[in-house]
Amino acid sequence: MGYGTNFLDHLEVTPPLNDAEADWLRAFAEIDRRHYSDPYDVAMNPRVVAQEGSRGARPRDESPPDPFASLSPRDGTPYPHLDGVPCGDGCCLRWNGTEKSRMALEWLEYLTDHFLRPGAHARSCGRPEFEHFTFDHQVNGMLAGERDDTGELFLIRARDSTFDVETLVPPRWYPW
Repeated sequence: MGYGTNFLDHLEVTPPLNDAEADWLRAFAEIDRRHYSDPYDVAMNPRVVAQEGSRGARPRDESPPDPFASLSPRDGTPYPHLDGVPCGDGCCLRWNGTEKSRMALEWLEYLTDHFLRPGAHARSCGRPEFEHFTFDHQVNGMLAGERDDTGELFLIRARDSTFDVETLVPPRWYPW
């Protein structure tokens, strides 16, 4: 049993993502990163891979990850599930309501460092998926989070793709 975090957010992306960027990032968010060893690998149809993975099929690797052994993906991403996705217009990132959401700061930093900002890591990887990426985006706005296990309430502020965290209500730890 783990914890989750609920979010309320407004994270604006400027300039807005183009269709290729938004579609790829939505597909990236659909998959369990524990099934991948390459941080930029995304299946052509991530929903099918997710369904096959839940039925025990092995979508990309020889051996399936043990879901109880680790929540650390082998591809260097911060957590198996990305909980932020581009909105329909590509002008902002939104929490997708995923159960057991966590690591929002780490994911926001990862997304901007790898796919959005000028000089992002994916720009020089040579993969054709990124041919239409502009790598010229900034993220600005705010995300409020509340952990369901401790009641911690915090804000993540984004200014020019730099993120700061402020704790509004400190966590309460309960002796279970």
